[in-house]
Amino acid sequence: MSTLAGLAPNTWCRVAANSPLSSRLMALGFLPHEQVRVVRRSHFRGGPLVIQIGNAVFALRADEARQVQVERSA
Repeated sequence: MSTLAGLAPNTWCRVAANSPLSSRLMALGFLPHEQVRVVRRSHFRGGPLVIQIGNAVFALRADEARQVQVERSA
């Protein structure tokens, strides 16, 4: 299992069922089994990532992306 920060761009995955999520991430839609992908990465090391979850697209800090465990979609 890997984290959202370790995903290659344009790879669809699901949020892992046992991912320890903060209430902020859950409010943004990071719920178990939701489809998620990294759209784009910052050119700066440790910079934000552009994330798509469902139909929503937004920026997420790298340290927050490391909190989200993902598993490959079947």
